[in-house]
Amino acid sequence: MADLGDNTRFFNTESIIINGLETLGRWSEPQFLRSADESDIYAYQVNNTKEGRPDLIAEELYDAPELSWVLISFNQIRQPLNWPAAGQVIKYPSRSLVFSELFG
Repeated sequence: MADLGDNTRFFNTESIIINGLETLGRWSEPQFLRSADESDIYAYQVNNTKEGRPDLIAEELYDAPELSWVLISFNQIRQPLNWPAAGQVIKYPSRSLVFSELFG
């Protein structure tokens, strides 16, 4: 299977083989995103330049635009198109929590 890189949301997802083809199993949200301690949760107000661009926010917060999935999942966004809006305050897990859980 192709290397998806360390920052993919499928990092801890088991691969499965269906009809001889390797694929990824169903993704489930990592536990640390569901049970983060309040001391590891911060707020971020979206400005006009980052409206609809969780990748740019992830770049600013984590130095990794590929971690936009962390923001989307953490905020329980089911329709991420054009999310987040300018002026909206979103929550995000601390960089230390994300990096220790993903790359520990």
